[in-house]
Amino acid sequence: MKLWPTSYYMLICSLPPLPSHFQVDRPLMTRERLENRVRMLEPGDAEEIGRMVEIMEWSRQFKEADDAAVVRRYTESMQGVSNELVRDVLTLVMDGRMIFAALRRRRRSLGPPTIGVGRWIDHIRRHFNQPDLGLVHAFPRIAEYERLFEQGDMLNLYRALLDATWSYLKRRADDYYFSFEAVVLYVARWNIIRQWQDLQAERGRPIFETLVTEALGEHANISP
Repeated sequence: MKLWPTSYYMLICSLPPLPSHFQVDRPLMTRERLENRVRMLEPGDAEEIGRMVEIMEWSRQFKEADDAAVVRRYTESMQGVSNELVRDVLTLVMDGRMIFAALRRRRRSLGPPTIGVGRWIDHIRRHFNQPDLGLVHAFPRIAEYERLFEQGDMLNLYRALLDATWSYLKRRADDYYFSFEAVVLYVARWNIIRQWQDLQAERGRPIFETLVTEALGEHANISP
């Protein structure tokens, strides 16, 4: 069992408890305060978490219209990530991105994706015309994602994707306590809370509009 520096224990004890779900009214702590806490880690560990947050943030905003740009940026960013748990978290996030991209392409009658990343991209290509992309065994909620996508309900689709990631992170957190991995899972869940709060606030509206417009086309109804 690895012995972590005392500062790691102090850091974890200084963090406010996370809620049972990400849909809360108020932030637990500001980004600045959390970043100050993370500086208590060894420099390499702090940089690893910084890379994780950066990838989580841009990969959830769906700003790159070109799938090749998404793949290129993700591949380059992941080259600097060495921790296995961080890679697992980011792989799950990108899996959601790839499922979203596949559903978008199918809605636009564009055919299977020609480029992508993650564990399921080849599977998605082979099962592109199946209602659930042949992924119900790995993503039990994929039928829900499809339904919300077809209804144009992007807000609830976004919520469902965040909820799936949150549930995964919460389960993994039960295995870690006073360790670097515990900090990783805390920061990842804090990031989900912040993303949801940004989406609910006025400053989050451009993110939502980008998400809907890219998914459904420029004439989509973007009213939450």
